[in-house]
Amino acid sequence: MLRRGARVQAAVIHALFFREIQTRFGRSGMGFVWLFLEPLLLSLAIAAMKIVMFGGTERLGIPTVLFAIVGYAPFFAFRAIVSRSAGAVSGNMPLMFHRQVSMVDVMAARSALEAMAVLGVLVVILGGAAWLLEFAPNDIPLALLGLFLLYFYAHGLAMLVAAATAGIEGVERLVHPLTYMMLPVSGALIALDTMPQQLREWILWNPQAHFHELIRDGFFGDKLRTYYEWDYMIGAVLILNLLGLAALRAVRPHLEA
Repeated sequence: MLRRGARVQAAVIHALFFREIQTRFGRSGMGFVWLFLEPLLLSLAIAAMKIVMFGGTERLGIPTVLFAIVGYAPFFAFRAIVSRSAGAVSGNMPLMFHRQVSMVDVMAARSALEAMAVLGVLVVILGGAAWLLEFAPNDIPLALLGLFLLYFYAHGLAMLVAAATAGIEGVERLVHPLTYMMLPVSGALIALDTMPQQLREWILWNPQAHFHELIRDGFFGDKLRTYYEWDYMIGAVLILNLLGLAALRAVRPHLEA
């Protein structure tokens, strides 16, 4: 029974995933291509800014363009998952009339779409880096684990945001600026090893910084000293997702009333 339920839920999320693609991009192939181009172009723009400001390479020989993309592309997925969750509950209420579809399924499909886009960008960029710069990630499974933890953290926060925007008027207007304001304290663009100790300790209160440091460890290894704690990361992911699930369950009866 449990296995059958898991198969049904996987099929529902799969269908919602492609529904989300069609809703956002229609039947145009260019719309789907833009899903990958947007994070790629923004990441390259961040890399270009860092090259102008700091030169061609980071210290310890890490190419600036790779350092910037490895930092900003995952943050782009985080921001997209959270910001697109605003209004997700009220916008998808017609789907709730289907017995097998839940709001959790809708949110999972949305988060998976954003995560897939950025993962595709990183594969393209790293493939080019391996060819042109003879660069290979230090530990690909570790980097992927960091990405998945960051995405699940974003998914938990997205469920909370979706519930909050459905239940509290005006919250939706705050989501986009707040996600941009999180960039300076996320640790996405600056290695924590280059920060003063006191500032680094303050930044590490933000679980995002741990995820970005883990991703850097997977990509760059011993070239850069990294700071992250497994217990803190896993605890943050679990707590945020449990709170998100509870919030979605709490807000649904009020919308159906």
